[in-house]
Amino acid sequence: MFNRTKLKKHGRNAFYRNWKSCIIICFIYTILVGGTVISINKSFDFDYRDNIQNINNIDADTNSDIVNEFINGLNGEEKKNESEFFSNATRGVLGSLVNNVSRSGSFLFGVLNAINQILFKDRIWASVIIIIGASISLFYWIFVSKVLEVGNARFFLENRKYVKTKANKLVLPYRLGKTTHIAYTMFLKNLYTILWSFTIVGGFIKHYAYYLVPYILAENPNMKTKDVLKLSRDMMNGYKWEMFKLDLSFLGYYLLGILTLNISNLVFATPYINCTKAESYMLIRDLAKTKGIENTELLKDKNLEGEVVLEEYPIYEYMLKETKHHKWLKLNYNRSYSITDIILIFFIIAIIGYIWEVLFHLFQYGDIVKRGTLHGPWLPIYGAGAIAMLVLLKPVRKNPFVYFIFAMLVSGIIEYSVSVYLELVHHMSWWDYHGYFLNINGRVCLEGLLAFAMGGILVTYIAAPIIANLLDKVSKKLKVIICIILVSLIAFDFYYSSKYPNTGEGITTEVTESKLEDYINSKRE
Repeated sequence: MFNRTKLKKHGRNAFYRNWKSCIIICFIYTILVGGTVISINKSFDFDYRDNIQNINNIDADTNSDIVNEFINGLNGEEKKNESEFFSNATRGVLGSLVNNVSRSGSFLFGVLNAINQILFKDRIWASVIIIIGASISLFYWIFVSKVLEVGNARFFLENRKYVKTKANKLVLPYRLGKTTHIAYTMFLKNLYTILWSFTIVGGFIKHYAYYLVPYILAENPNMKTKDVLKLSRDMMNGYKWEMFKLDLSFLGYYLLGILTLNISNLVFATPYINCTKAESYMLIRDLAKTKGIENTELLKDKNLEGEVVLEEYPIYEYMLKETKHHKWLKLNYNRSYSITDIILIFFIIAIIGYIWEVLFHLFQYGDIVKRGTLHGPWLPIYGAGAIAMLVLLKPVRKNPFVYFIFAMLVSGIIEYSVSVYLELVHHMSWWDYHGYFLNINGRVCLEGLLAFAMGGILVTYIAAPIIANLLDKVSKKLKVIICIILVSLIAFDFYYSSKYPNTGEGITTEVTESKLEDYINSKRE
């Protein structure tokens, strides 16, 4: 019998038994699939100016109006802003997204217009970037978001029984070598649901008809696509309305999430709901086996059945063995790093930061410039921030929310300090956040701190463990040689750049009136 109260009770118990891992996996999953970690719903009417000349602020009430604004922007037509409220916050991705998304009432169309405002100064880039971005987004949605949905389901299926279940179950589909098959099955599941949505009622029905697909794949990814889809339909026959009522019973938590800027969802509601859904799957699974529904014999992971166990799932008994070439995907976020690993991770993140800065400037202004104070292809501030988080914040790694707050603090201190140093030594500014939402003297801003903190989460819990696993395959002697070469190169770069820093248009801004210097001189006097 489908008893919502009993299912939710079991879901809460499963969450409480392993709450840290439940919160961690939901936090990482939310970031990776493009969810909102902290939502901002307040609307401001920003006045976009400075380097963005052809800007079209939304003053529309419908999605069609927003699309028209976006298309007009691509054609080079301008629309003057009619009001200038909070006009001191005129720049930045965060301010633009808050403004456009909140006032449009649609995330998709709000983002479209924000992209139009921020990036498309040169209209020739618009169609190219849209095509490239759409292709990348589609690929990511199919091979990352949908595959991780199955990994997320696998975690919560194991978590309901095994108290020591770890968050690395999120990437289990990749480690099993079933990525393409799972991605294809999930793609068809979503495609069918979308097509049926054009019939209005059909979309609702098919949403629940295919509700169990990720859980079936999580239990047995060997099943053929057609069998997975058919089995989900058959198992959900008679339980669609019950699942709808179960989803509806969580409405209060979603409303609380809005009031708490999504924080309550991250620390309780989302993991609790996922635990309850896993309980629902196991109940419907048992009922389907009792009824003798076709292909339920393929749901043969008996280790998911039974009473709670104070251990971890016995992976060696799983029906699929992990492929050897995917062993590097084992994520141990709490691992320690050798000196050579730290040095190499520093350079990898510094180079990635350099590429990001160059590409962002290219998309925004249409020209390629070398970013940063140094002349080499690296931005040490990115690498230093990543290493500072890995080393200094190790004691709080087990709590991702505390880690996130401290990551913002660490990145803010580093960025602010470097900005002050560069201004005093070179009388120039390599970045300026004046006009950005909630900035401090133009040296740091909320948008940047959130971005750096989210980057720190990705590096600490995903990127750094993977990089270290790959580096374990390299001989210690070779790693030492590479480290010596890289450290020597960047040391020479620092020495040369201290005398002849990388400057120029699109790179630096000369500081003609330094309030900081005036303050220091006044103290000396």
